[in-house]
Amino acid sequence: MQKIYAASILSLLLAYSVHAQSADFIYGSIIDSKTGQGIAFATVLLKDASKGVVADEQGGFSIPKTVADRYEALMISCIGYETKQVDLKTLKQDSLNTIPLKVAISLLDEVVVTAAKKRLSVRKIVRKAIQQIPFNYSRVPFSYTAYYRDYQKQSDTYINLNEAIVEIHDNGFDTYDRSDSNIRLLDYKTNSDFNREPSLEINYDNTNRKFIPNAIIHPSGGNELTILMTHDAIRNYKHSAYSFMYVMEKDFIKNHDFKLTEVIQMNDDNLYVIDFKLKPVTSTEYLVTGQLFINRNTFAIHKLDYALFLKKGKEHICNIHVEYKEQHGLMYLNYISFNNTFKAPDPEDFGISEVAYNPYREYLQIAFNNPYSEDQAGALSNYEVKIDNKKIAIRDVILDPSDKRKIKLLLDFKDSDPPIITSAIGDRLSLLISNVTDIEGRVLGEQTLLKYKQYRELFVQEVHTQPKETSATFIDKFLSLRHGHFSASTQTLDYWMNTPLKKEVNDK
Repeated sequence: MQKIYAASILSLLLAYSVHAQSADFIYGSIIDSKTGQGIAFATVLLKDASKGVVADEQGGFSIPKTVADRYEALMISCIGYETKQVDLKTLKQDSLNTIPLKVAISLLDEVVVTAAKKRLSVRKIVRKAIQQIPFNYSRVPFSYTAYYRDYQKQSDTYINLNEAIVEIHDNGFDTYDRSDSNIRLLDYKTNSDFNREPSLEINYDNTNRKFIPNAIIHPSGGNELTILMTHDAIRNYKHSAYSFMYVMEKDFIKNHDFKLTEVIQMNDDNLYVIDFKLKPVTSTEYLVTGQLFINRNTFAIHKLDYALFLKKGKEHICNIHVEYKEQHGLMYLNYISFNNTFKAPDPEDFGISEVAYNPYREYLQIAFNNPYSEDQAGALSNYEVKIDNKKIAIRDVILDPSDKRKIKLLLDFKDSDPPIITSAIGDRLSLLISNVTDIEGRVLGEQTLLKYKQYRELFVQEVHTQPKETSATFIDKFLSLRHGHFSASTQTLDYWMNTPLKKEVNDK
C-alpha cells in the first residue's frame, strides 16, 4: 500500500457549561439561523478595531470583559454567511449568548453565464488564483498576534489541551516560511481544567504506541506550531505542504478535478465556491474532498478546505482548513486548523507497571496497573520465570492484601544460590504470565486500540501590516512551545486565550 506523509429511559442533553468557565469572560456560540448548528471558525471582530478572535470548530468564542468594556459592538462574519453586528451591551454576562447568522445569497447562475462569455473555465480560475498569490498576499515583512492551541479529542472530550499567545514575524511571501519566519512566545498554558493523558503526548512512532493508520509521520523537524504552519499550502505555495497538494503552484491543479458549484456574496465581494476532488489517476487508494473560495475580482484565495480519506471505508485521515482575510488591500492569515485521526492503546489496558527481583529473599514482586482478578492471579500455573534462560520453580503466589495491584512470586532455587542481577533486569530475567485478567475482565497484555483526533490550530487576533520593532528574543522553532522563552510584552492583556467551552450533562 502506498504510504503518505502526513440504554436509559432518562433523556440527557449535552450543553455548554458556562458557569464552569471564568467569570472574567463573555461567552458566545455562533449558529446557523436555519439549522441551529454551530458555525465553525467565524470571525468575531471588535467594531472599529483591527483585533478580535476566531470562533472554534463548534462556533464557540469568548471575549474578556475588560476588553468588551472598551468597545460598543462585535462584527461577526463567516464566509457563506451575512455579516452581523452585535451590540456588546445586549450580551448576557453570566450565560451563553447564542448568535445566529443567515446564509449568504447565491449568485451562481448570473456568474456562470458571465464566466462562459469570458471563456473562464474553473481550472483557469484556480490557475489564475495561484498565479496571483504574489500580488494578493504580502511580499514584505509583517507580523500578527495569534492564539495557538493543540489538543486531542475522543468524541466531544478534550484531552491534553495546551494553549499559547504567540506573535509571528513573517518576512513575506517571497521567503520560505519554515526557515525565515520567527516566533515570539507571549504566554503559554498547559490547561489542567481538561483531561490530561500522558500516554497520548508522546511523538508518533508509526507502529503501535501512536500512529496514523495508512499514513506515515516523517520526523521533519520543528515544534508543534512550525509543523502546523507547514500545512498552509497558500503561504507555502512554492514548497511542499502535504500529500497530493504537494507544491501548490506545480501539483494542485495536476492532481485534482474542479467544479464551480456556487458564487456567494461576502460583504462587497463575490466569491467563487469551487469543489475539488482527487483525480482517480492520481491515486487508487485515497480520496480527497475540498473547497476553494476565490475572489471573483482579484482572484485572491480566501479559504481552502482539504480533507483526505482512505478510499476503502472512507476512513478519515486528516483535514486542513485555512482562511485569509483582506486588510489594506492584501490578504493575511485569519486562521489555520489541522486535525488528523490516530490510534493509540487504551490507557486502561491491563498491563505490568513494575517488576522487582529480590535475590536475597528469593521473590519476584510484580505490580499491575489495574486491580487483578484474585482467582486467576493466585494460580501458580499462570506464571513462568526464567533467569539466564533457566526455568526457576515458583513455590507460591502471595497476593498483597492492601493493594490488589501487587503480587509476590516466591521463587525456589533448590540448592543453588540465587543469581545476582546487576544489569537491567530484562537482560537476564524473563517473565511469562497467562490467563490473568483485571476485575473488569481485561486480559493481561491484550491491546485495545482507541481512535482519537489530534488538533493543532492558530487563530489570528490582530495583524500588524507594518512589522513590529522588537528586541525580544525569538524562540527556537525546533523546541516545543512549552520549553520556549517568554517575551515580556505590555500588550499581552490585549490578547486572550479562546479556551474551548466545557460541556456538561443536564437532565432534560
